[in-house]
Amino acid sequence: MYIDKIPEEMKQRKQWIVWKLERRKGSAKPTKVPYTIDGERASSTDPNHWSGFEEALKIYEERKNVLSGIGYVFADGDPFTGIDIDDCIRDGKVEEEVIEIVKTLNSYTERSQSKKGLHVIVKGRIPGPRNRTGKFEMYDQDRFFAVTGDHVAKTPETIEHRQSELTWLYDRLFANDKPAESNLPESDVTLEDQEIIEVAKKAKHGAKFERLYAGHWSAYNSQSEAEQALCNMLAFYTRNTEQIDRLFRASGLMREKWEREDYRNRTIAKALEGVTKQYKGGSNSPKNNNKSFNNRLSQLEQVDESEYEFVFDTVAEWDGKLGEMALYGLAGDVVRLIDPHTEADPAALLINFLTMFGNMVGTGPHFMVSGGEHRMKLFAVLVGATFRGKKGTSLDPVLKIMNAVDVEFNSRKKSGLSSGEGVIYAVRDEVIEHQPVYEGKGKDKRHTGEYEQVITDPGVDDKRLLIIESEFGSVLNVLRRDGNTLSAIIRNAWDGSGDIRTLTKNPLKATDTHISILGHITPEELRKLLTGNEIHNGFVNRFLWLYVQQSKSLPSGGEFHKVDVGPIVERIKAALEFAVNGMPTDDKGNRIPMERDEAAAELWEKIYEPIQKDATGIIGAATSRVIPYLMRIACIYALLDLSHIVRVQHLRAALALWQYCYKSVVFIFGEQNVQDDPIIHKILEGLKKSQDGLSSTDIYRSIFRNNVRSKDIQDAIKKMADNGLVTIEKVGSGRGKTSQRVRLNTSEKIPV
Repeated sequence: MYIDKIPEEMKQRKQWIVWKLERRKGSAKPTKVPYTIDGERASSTDPNHWSGFEEALKIYEERKNVLSGIGYVFADGDPFTGIDIDDCIRDGKVEEEVIEIVKTLNSYTERSQSKKGLHVIVKGRIPGPRNRTGKFEMYDQDRFFAVTGDHVAKTPETIEHRQSELTWLYDRLFANDKPAESNLPESDVTLEDQEIIEVAKKAKHGAKFERLYAGHWSAYNSQSEAEQALCNMLAFYTRNTEQIDRLFRASGLMREKWEREDYRNRTIAKALEGVTKQYKGGSNSPKNNNKSFNNRLSQLEQVDESEYEFVFDTVAEWDGKLGEMALYGLAGDVVRLIDPHTEADPAALLINFLTMFGNMVGTGPHFMVSGGEHRMKLFAVLVGATFRGKKGTSLDPVLKIMNAVDVEFNSRKKSGLSSGEGVIYAVRDEVIEHQPVYEGKGKDKRHTGEYEQVITDPGVDDKRLLIIESEFGSVLNVLRRDGNTLSAIIRNAWDGSGDIRTLTKNPLKATDTHISILGHITPEELRKLLTGNEIHNGFVNRFLWLYVQQSKSLPSGGEFHKVDVGPIVERIKAALEFAVNGMPTDDKGNRIPMERDEAAAELWEKIYEPIQKDATGIIGAATSRVIPYLMRIACIYALLDLSHIVRVQHLRAALALWQYCYKSVVFIFGEQNVQDDPIIHKILEGLKKSQDGLSSTDIYRSIFRNNVRSKDIQDAIKKMADNGLVTIEKVGSGRGKTSQRVRLNTSEKIPV
């Protein structure tokens, strides 16, 4: 055993046992049996049976004549996954396929106790329910590995974050053994082999197709990944497995490994399963109720293959599901730890955690966009039914964890966005006044002519503030008041350095603030109170809107109070320490902005244009800050990974969360929901009876008989226009005056 080579991260965790080889009855070969340091049989699911590394090592050293070694238990609360590859070393050489996998995983690798197998340990979670196939096993909990420290040269000596690589390996190992047929309807277009090649070369991804077809795969982690990418493209043009096989064999990627039936079938099966559309000889974007977003989706598909389609697939259709990729890394582990014990929506748990962690890291971590600085500040509103939304329920378990991470966190949490001045006061600057100096007392007291600086208000040193507004409707009501400053101050708090102040003679100000907001509201209240002003002045688009609902029924409540949060708390503390004190600095001590690595930059270039082509109306207005928000979220995922570099997996996680937010906005503010507003519904009914439209006065007097406030009617008309339901025209009276006439848009949106 090579003690010095065992990664320190594993040694620091109290998850060690000792083990010995025992031949069980009826077994042909001995089995590794775990024991506690007290000599009792140990369980891989009971933390009470585990010990620290030094304790386990000491017992092993003392009882080498009985024990065979020490082992590490993978548990739900730690970040590690172990991949065990048996019988892959023959005559001192590792099998070619396994070498490829080890290189792709690129993390700590050791020889097994038998010297015939390998252990690879990575940071990441297994993306599915399966654990073993053939010589491969992978575990992230409820299993122990006999750790040897027999490190394999030219592999990292540290355990690296490899979630995307782990997902790739899982898909590769557990794909169906037989080629699967796509469930897509039969295409009318049938192409010959050469026609497919010519059409693919002329497509937007033509350059990439040509490189792959010519056999150039250096842009991928392995040749197997490149082969999968080529098959993905071919599956777009044909569902015929024989044709895909034939085309592949004619490509420059063809090699001896393709002759292995299991490998060939798995690769083709995965390609067919991933096809979401079939080539039809022209534009082939899916149809849904949001035409503007459809255009965005089709543009993205033109520049990318199915590898990235998860970001936007059927995004306008509400399915209530948070994409699995959003539950990446430590944030996903927090959600999975809490989820069995709460009825709250996983999306609510996730955004609560990301927002709180983003607030904890303070003003240091940032990235730059066009010279502007963006910090890890998130403003998010959970939108759900009063009881069924479980909005408040989602807060408590996350707060429990975060209060354990930072004992002062609770003191920086406030509620009640009643005024802009109140927000500033919570993070106000020190106030220093120049006051006259007097001498003497009573009648003899006189001004010396000098002044001194006096601190009249010590201000607030810690500019981190988390505002939790459980009644976000009250905030929207405040915004409706004439002369309110809250909207402007919230917008300024989201921007850049977060300098905020009142425009009064003696201004109240707060500089370099770091404010985050979590709000709760029902969809009905949101649609009723949100005015056109907030939609278009930048207030709405500074928030992430998430529709949430009850995830399950727990009549007796959960048992989160019994969960040991210690391990997850330690991981969050480590990430927080890195974000606050471990980020790189320049030679002047200034924090270096966070950046994307090469692979993430490539993905960013592919999605940059398509994703920011906004939808129309309120949906477009609410999602127009997609670019900075994607990077803020991706940076938080990176910091949780103890990385100042944003990698592909961080950007993918942010994209998956943004997809959920976009679907939420479409669902909340979509046309049908807008029509559910009783005022809008009555106006639409009236407009259907008038081909020439109605004036505001007609609507006020004829439809509502003067029983509804004019302002509420104007707000409803504005919402209808924002959603494309009506057109507002200015009509001249002939005497220099104009009036407003509302006409129904006779499109597919409203049956007339």
